Amino acid sequence: MASQEVESAVARALRDGVEQGLSGFQEVMDRGSEERVPGLDVFFAFGRSERRAGRTVGAVLTAYRVGAQAAWRGMAESGDAAGMEPRALSALADAIFVYIDRLCAATVEGYTYEQSLAAAERVDARRRLVELAVRPTGEAGERATAARELAGAAADAGWRLPARLAVVAFRDERSARVAARLPSDAQVARVDGMGWAVVADPDGPGRQAMLRRGLRGVRAGVGPAVAPGASAESARLARRALTLAEGHAAAGAVFAGDRRVDLLLLGDPGVARELVDAVLGPLALAPAAARERLVETLAAWLEHQGEIRPAAARLHVHPQTVRYRVAQLRELLGDRMADAGGRLELELALRARRLGA
Repeated sequence: MASQEVESAVARALRDGVEQGLSGFQEVMDRGSEERVPGLDVFFAFGRSERRAGRTVGAVLTAYRVGAQAAWRGMAESGDAAGMEPRALSALADAIFVYIDRLCAATVEGYTYEQSLAAAERVDARRRLVELAVRPTGEAGERATAARELAGAAADAGWRLPARLAVVAFRDERSARVAARLPSDAQVARVDGMGWAVVADPDGPGRQAMLRRGLRGVRAGVGPAVAPGASAESARLARRALTLAEGHAAAGAVFAGDRRVDLLLLGDPGVARELVDAVLGPLALAPAAARERLVETLAAWLEHQGEIRPAAARLHVHPQTVRYRVAQLRELLGDRMADAGGRLELELALRARRLGA
């Protein structure tokens, strides 16, 4: 029944268009002027309806011109039989094709107008989708609601909601530039002055490699892959990863999964600062010129689990120099270098120090 109603509506629109076209042409000929063509609203609306129906405008314009040619042939035969002058027939032909061009222009204008409305609606729907994806959620019940809302927004945006997604945060980059570098199905928008992208299936075959290549040279933070209901958590970690990316002189994306310890330290800057002060504070007793060398030696010594020669190779110094500095460190830092818990604190304090805590 529904299909019959649609076919009936289309048939009515075509009939109205033909009647309006004929009556409009008759009016133009009676008036002897083409300055104002009557009934163009019908053809403007027809162009809009073609776009809404998902059809191209080319077939309609071809039909107009085929109709004009058929009309001209009929008029030419009738005029010739009636003894009309060739000049009069030529003027009639000009009038027919000028009139058809005006109808074509009105239809294209309606089609383009509807296309622009659809594009604006898609932009709004995409922004709404991204806005819901990055909005903070609380308890499990709220997450379930967020997942349902996100599914609805995805349907409005014409986007298939994936089983897993990741959120990308960026600040200074142009949204269009970032969108061009991401997979084609990524949803990109700015929300409250911040750039965000929602990427489907980031752990799928080849997807992460594509994401890393695309974001090369872009200062951005990439959250972990999560279920749609937990997209806000991916957004939170993406924003924190962006803080790490902004701390580097060279532009580049930071993936949250690669820097979990750093993200943990950034979660509470106050605690991180206190850790640096408490654990590395004794190094302030060393002369300023030697302090940074001691910090570098401590980092290399921890990295190589107390092995002197690898640490020396890492620092490009003689092993005896490392032994001398380690002796200084033991004197300043005490028992922390002797047990696993103390060494963990030292590693975390060095990381926090590098992060600027």
